[in-house]
Amino acid sequence: MSARATLDGVQFAAAARRLEGEFDIAALPRLRDMVHDHAGTVRYRLTGHQRADGKAAVRLEVSGAVRLTCQRCLEALEQPVDSTRELVFVEQSGFGEIAEEEAESDYLDAGQPLDVEEAVEDEVLLCLPMAPRHAADQCPAAGAGGTDSGKPRPFAVLSQLKKH
Repeated sequence: MSARATLDGVQFAAAARRLEGEFDIAALPRLRDMVHDHAGTVRYRLTGHQRADGKAAVRLEVSGAVRLTCQRCLEALEQPVDSTRELVFVEQSGFGEIAEEEAESDYLDAGQPLDVEEAVEDEVLLCLPMAPRHAADQCPAAGAGGTDSGKPRPFAVLSQLKKH
């Protein structure tokens, strides 16, 4: 088993370094539990920089696709992932000074190493819908609950019994 890649975010940003790679979905344990199957990869790019306010930051870009389970038909649904987030490193004592208007950035403890795999997996998880579903016109089960399917609706029978 190989060691997980970590980096010092402050040094990474100060050197304006760049790191690119990809992870197999099967290698990301929290994501692996949420997908229809473990096929595919997610690509990432980390780019270090200093913000205008002097804080060290890393731009995280994640792209790819995961196969989720449609909540209507329980079949595979391809979900694209394309996200960019700024991770800003601050000293633990500075967390109280973060202005509310800076909520679009995520703040991390500058004293802790950044786990690359965990950061990428977090970003992918944040991109996923709570209840993934095919578009109604693309879902094999879209007509199953409607009157146009031609099949008897089980709860319609119950509502008839309730009326009698």
